[in-house]
Amino acid sequence: MSSDFSELPESLLRLDDVLAEAGDEAMLLTELDGFLCAIAVSPTPVAKDEYWPFDWAADERGVLRPGFDELEALVDARLADIERELAAGEYGPLYEVDDDTDEIVWQAWISGFQEAMLLRFDAWDELLRDTGDDPRGEAAMGLATGLMLADPANHPDDTASDEDWAQYDEAMEAMPEILAQVAVLLYRLHRQE
Repeated sequence: MSSDFSELPESLLRLDDVLAEAGDEAMLLTELDGFLCAIAVSPTPVAKDEYWPFDWAADERGVLRPGFDELEALVDARLADIERELAAGEYGPLYEVDDDTDEIVWQAWISGFQEAMLLRFDAWDELLRDTGDDPRGEAAMGLATGLMLADPANHPDDTASDEDWAQYDEAMEAMPEILAQVAVLLYRLHRQE
């Protein structure tokens, strides 16, 4: 699997390097991107001190460990970029791409998004229960579908028909674009109205 981030701005390439140097406990760049996107579109605002510094970047006192000096500036810059992209309606999630199949691997991104959702569990839970025929209901449906499809327990099994598999494959292929649209919609609902 490859991130295929070669065409990213220098700041994001550096952020990817810092995350890689942090070891297995750190988020991948795509996970961090999903996390920061959820912070930006949260139904209720999340203060920076609620997630910063990340557990994997801090010592037992909650102080940033040596070697992570530039991490905060890089994370803040990505969050600002995400917010600008969302405000312009042009958010481009940083998904990984599978080297062998060229498939977009969005599941790690939504894993990071879901981690940030836990900071405002009640507000996100309320949103996900919205079945309305309005933009909020549309966003809830898209996000709920992504969360469901990302869970391996919800994949079709050996008893599934060819039609079931075709529907599943179609939904998986559409999800990267749907999640980007949902993020923009959530930003408009929660930040621009």
